[in-house]
Amino acid sequence: MATPTSLPATFVAGNVLTAAQMNALRGAFRILQVVQATDGTQRTTTSTSFVDASISVTITPTSADSDVMLIWAFGQNNFGGNPERGIFQITDSSDVAISGAEYVVSGTGGANDFRGAVVLIGYDSPATTSATTYKGRFRSAGTGGTTTSVNGGNTGQLFALEISA
Repeated sequence: MATPTSLPATFVAGNVLTAAQMNALRGAFRILQVVQATDGTQRTTTSTSFVDASISVTITPTSADSDVMLIWAFGQNNFGGNPERGIFQITDSSDVAISGAEYVVSGTGGANDFRGAVVLIGYDSPATTSATTYKGRFRSAGTGGTTTSVNGGNTGQLFALEISA
């Protein structure tokens, strides 16, 4: 895969790119593949330790120089009289959180039950061409034994996009 390393450090008016430079630019930072998983089952927990949300994707990068962009989107519900605080993350198969893919959401309880959408976006550089698995995990923030959920009223989706170097 072509990379932009052969491009000039800066561009000035009147620069003409060579065919090789144009091909390098054309091949850089492309989405090479997309892997998607869906889960429509509402999952809940009162645990203050992370639990699997039962959604995962496995991607096999075509180049060790590629990066992986991760997107997890789902709905969240609040149950009953306590404010809900859920903590969500995307992890690799070793349960290491992906940088930038951790988010806290809160809402109201009781008669004002909370329903909201949560979207996590992370970016990983696995430096491998071996299959890599990413998964969604969540936990309660522990505010009064609150139950937190994923996929409340909708189907959650987890995407892995391989981005060329």
